[in-house]
Amino acid sequence: MTGPATQPALPTSTEDVPEVPGWAEKSVRDIFAALPVQDTRIDRIRDAYLDCLAGAGRTQDLDMEHDRCRQRAMTALQADGLLADSPLHDLDQRLAALEADITANI
Repeated sequence: MTGPATQPALPTSTEDVPEVPGWAEKSVRDIFAALPVQDTRIDRIRDAYLDCLAGAGRTQDLDMEHDRCRQRAMTALQADGLLADSPLHDLDQRLAALEADITANI
């Protein structure tokens, strides 16, 4: 019998799929784990931030895309009242430094 497989195609390790470098994903998880507040909403914001980073640089300037990802996460954390100003500012700086490392290592 010939024709397409009955199961959906899954990406292989050789296919080009958006992803964050493994070391960067671990760093993001560590940065968020060190926050003074642990909440499942923060976990969702972290995961959305990682997804955004994974797709960054595909259509526009990489630094601009990173900034957009970080600002979206900061806005969500602030809007939900999950972090006070000081930890939020510290998180913003730590993520910006990580994004600079990502850019430097690409």
